[in-house]
Parts: sequence; C-alpha cells; structure tokens
Amino acid sequence: MSSRCGTDSSFERHLINQLGGWTNELALPLLPPREVSKEGEVLRREFRAHAPYAVMVGKLVRAVSGIRAALVLADIGYVAECGALLRMVSDFCTEITAVGEALNSGGEPPAPVRKFVDQYFSPKPRTPEEFAEMERTRYVSREDLMKAESRLAEQSGIDAEGLRLLHRFLNMSFDAYVHGAYETTMELYDPRVGTFMMDGHVSISTRQAFVEAICGKLHEVVVAVETTAAIGGNAGVFQAAGDAKRALDARSAEPRGGSPIG
Repeated sequence: MSSRCGTDSSFERHLINQLGGWTNELALPLLPPREVSKEGEVLRREFRAHAPYAVMVGKLVRAVSGIRAALVLADIGYVAECGALLRMVSDFCTEITAVGEALNSGGEPPAPVRKFVDQYFSPKPRTPEEFAEMERTRYVSREDLMKAESRLAEQSGIDAEGLRLLHRFLNMSFDAYVHGAYETTMELYDPRVGTFMMDGHVSISTRQAFVEAICGKLHEVVVAVETTAAIGGNAGVFQAAGDAKRALDARSAEPRGGSPIG
C-alpha cells in the first residue's frame, strides 16, 4: 500500500512530524538506558530489557529518523541519498513486522526471529580479533524475515506471492541507490551544463518524485508504529497510528497527478 501525495504533501509532512513523539512514547518503558562500562569507560548504552519489544522500538527509532532525513534530502535535491535511506527504512519496517507477527501469533517464535533478536543485542566488536570471530557469524536473511509479511497477507486473503515479488522489486529499485548503481550516477548528470549535480538535483519534478516515494514508505512506517504499539500495549499510540494509516489509505485512493518511483 502506498500513499500518493502528489504536489500537496502537507498531510504527509505533518504526519512525519508526529512519528517522533509516538516513537519516544513507545520507548518509555525501556528508558532510561543502562550504561555498560569497563574501567571507567562507557562502552555502550543498552535498553533495560533485552527483549523482542526492545528490538522493535530500536528499529522504529531508526525508521522514523530515516524517513525524516529522507524528506530533508529530497527537499534539497539529494535524491540518490534519499533513495538509499528509503531502502534502509524499508528493511527496518520489515524487521519490525517479523518480530511483531511472531509475538502476536503466540507460542514459540520462529527460529529466524529468535536468532535475529539475539543478534540485535550482540555487542559490536572492539578489536580486530573479535571482528574476525564475528565475521564467521551467519546473520538472518531478509528473505526469512519477509516470510512474516507473506503469512499476514495469506491471513488477510491477499496474494502473498504477488506481495513478496512486489516488495522485492521495490527493494531492488532502492538497492541501486545504496550500491551506487550505474543509473543512479547518470541520474545526476545535467546535460544542459555537462556536469554532474553533486550539490542537489536541480529538477523540481525529480525532487517531487522522491517526495512521493517517501509518501509511499510512510505507510510502512505508520504500520510499524501501529504494530509496535500493539505489542507494547499502548492504546493511545495504537489508535493514533491506526487513524493515520486509514487516512493514508483514503488519500491513496484519491486521483492525483504524478507517479512515485517506489
């Protein structure tokens, strides 16, 4: 599901400004973080509970920060960097869905989800030797985590395989920006002056296309907020996110000009 904001993105921009407050409210049960220190040096800060809900909140923080930053970049013309951020945001939302679906289904979470949660809390290597040891660790794949979306689609009577293919196609489109694919470089070439636009894309329509892509990703982020609120038992944020999701659905059904890139 995507929201097509057209030339009027005021609703979506207002909604993006609300995401931070909702996320901070969902994080409250895990705060303040405890400090892990050694010999007087603070090594890292950690949530007070190493629980699946903490993973969802941690990923939601990054998703909300990411989509806000993507909007700033689109507005000033850094469209390739905006695309890279949107790819990251999509992954964070997929991860939230996977953990939330596992917790909501009851019983023992699937092995990939249990492993993903454990790996989330593994401390970052602090020496080359620790890094070499961690390099042999196999991480949970995005394909394994995306199975949660397929199960939810089947329960809702949606074509799960079609949804999976569409999700992978959209990810592939944004992967190009993450990896600096050939076409993402040439998108920054300005034939009028014969140089590359490395201080922001000059085309207003190109900038707008990326704003529309952000509107599409916003639906994923709002669903991630709603899912996290449901697992955390926060009725207020759950209701607010649900209302926002329904408003986005209604806007997506309205005829609008232009077409989003993702």
